[in-house]
Amino acid sequence: MELVLGTNGGDEYKATYEAVYGPFEKKYNAKIVPVFADGSTLLNRALAEKNNPSMDATVTYQGAWLVGQAEGVFAKVDYSRIPYIDDVYDFMLDPKGYAPFANFAAWGLVYNADVIKQPPVSLKDLWLPAFKDQTMIGGVYHWGVHLTAFAYAWTGDQTKIDVAFDKVRELAPRLAGFYGLTSDTQSKFQQGLANIATWYSSYSQRLRNLGMPITYVTPAEGSFLSQTNYQAIEGSKKIDLVEKLIGQFFDPECSVNLARLNGQIPPNRKVKLDAELQKQILTTEQIQQCHNWDWELIVAQQDAWLTRWNAEIRPLLQPH
Repeated sequence: MELVLGTNGGDEYKATYEAVYGPFEKKYNAKIVPVFADGSTLLNRALAEKNNPSMDATVTYQGAWLVGQAEGVFAKVDYSRIPYIDDVYDFMLDPKGYAPFANFAAWGLVYNADVIKQPPVSLKDLWLPAFKDQTMIGGVYHWGVHLTAFAYAWTGDQTKIDVAFDKVRELAPRLAGFYGLTSDTQSKFQQGLANIATWYSSYSQRLRNLGMPITYVTPAEGSFLSQTNYQAIEGSKKIDLVEKLIGQFFDPECSVNLARLNGQIPPNRKVKLDAELQKQILTTEQIQQCHNWDWELIVAQQDAWLTRWNAEIRPLLQPH
């Protein structure tokens, strides 16, 4: 049986296939047919195909699940049919009955420990002269989370977006660059184009597996919770198989392998990582202390913010 799945490609797919997709195929005698794209493109595809969907499920990030739910392209799932669902954390569950989060990590600061000997400890440290031309932040796909996080760092309030724009206008000329997809961040680190980034704890593990001394720092203001889920597409005839795929992320062995390969904290609360791996991965307790992004605000304002970002911020980035 085939399951057409919207998913990221590249190293993300390789790690997830080894940890989760491959074991799922073997266990259920199924075949994943990947549709490779970034999360925004996959969401737009689901919206465009609302009346004739070609995918059975798609990965979603950055609050995209709220858009898909509101537009009626995502289907609710039967939690009683999701394997290991009773073993996952309550904060992963969707109160409306849509897909639970499949995995999670934190967003904060990362740096190359071989180059940066006195790392930033606060998001506000990125404005320090010592980090000029060393830092990259997210551009396309990431402006919403950066604006709200910076607003919180400088004012304690995610809604103070005008302050965030003022501060990013100060920061942009000092940046080494913007990153797009997570693979772009990885490439820029590998090429030495930047040595500090606002990034995710999970993807730091992938670079450590490649031999780079990338270290995650929880900012003084706190990290933000970064979640991923796999939404069933309304109209799919294989919702039961989507439910099994979601449950595969909660399988204890798969949880450990995804932590090892991709840095995600095990979503199954019964899973304990070995001491050596746990040194590299944030604990669930640390994750539970993270701030939640105001997704409703971000989703409601993202188009207006993007227009403003492209007009006010992007032109200020200096070529290096």
